[in-house]
Amino acid sequence: MNSEPLSKAETESLIASARESRDHAFVVRSGHKIGAAILTTSDEVFGGCNTEAYITGLGTCAERSAVDHAVAHGKYNFRAVVTVDSELTYPCGACLQYLLQFYQISGEDIYIIVADLSGNSEIKSLMECLPYGYLTKSNLEKLRDYESAKHTSRG
Repeated sequence: MNSEPLSKAETESLIASARESRDHAFVVRSGHKIGAAILTTSDEVFGGCNTEAYITGLGTCAERSAVDHAVAHGKYNFRAVVTVDSELTYPCGACLQYLLQFYQISGEDIYIIVADLSGNSEIKSLMECLPYGYLTKSNLEKLRDYESAKHTSRG
């Protein structure tokens, strides 16, 4: 896991960001709002929320929304992700696998923080939550070099 744990202030800031993002969730089918926020290794925070569609499979989980928000800003290295729900809700398997792809860039574990609306929270590592996820071998160097390669390939 990342050698430096999150401070109380960092954790509270992430939870606040996820709570704010949760307010914007688009949950036309279930009404079940979830917010997320991701902390980059450069200490930037990006929020995300779940987005539902009437056609099954077209929605996005809050955690992947937060990751995609960070990626849209050129960030690929993460320290932590937090979810906020009405109860303590860990990321689904698809979201954990999505995070595992980014874990491979730095090789540093990612903190998974779950918080509820009553102020309760828990923290685990990504590897605790997904100990046997798929790790690429054939594309590992390409994955690790992606950030530097994308900046040099622009014409």
